Amino acid sequence: MRLSYSKEDLIIGFFIVFAISYPFITALLIFLQDMQEKRHETEEVRSFYSFLLGQEECTPDRAQELSRFMSEDLSEEMGGAEGLLRTCQSYRRAYPNSRVEEKVVGDGQLLATLVRKEKGIIQRSISVKVYYKVEDKNIKIERLEYEKGS
Repeated sequence: MRLSYSKEDLIIGFFIVFAISYPFITALLIFLQDMQEKRHETEEVRSFYSFLLGQEECTPDRAQELSRFMSEDLSEEMGGAEGLLRTCQSYRRAYPNSRVEEKVVGDGQLLATLVRKEKGIIQRSISVKVYYKVEDKNIKIERLEYEKGS
């Protein structure tokens, strides 16, 4: 016994499958867009703290570019782009062979830890907790908390 479908049955079946799967497709697209925005936020914060901790080349142009992420209070506290540049240079001299471990603590909080490995022992030099918030798709870093490592 052979089943045969007419064109009308196939067209109706296609629209039924599309109608049932439409909410799932829409939800998937919204989820992917949210993930892309979160990834963009994290990348901007990552570029800020990697410069701050001396993991990038410390140049005045880069400091000026990254100083736009700082809130007004943080900018005054650090001394603006010049203070950011001085901090970068001091960490670059103090911890030349280190790398950064990142951990998202909560919404708007990220923990960056300078780690270096000496003689097989991992030493956590310094940790910086970055507090930020998103305003109109722009990142503003509100404050930084430092903690000395082991």
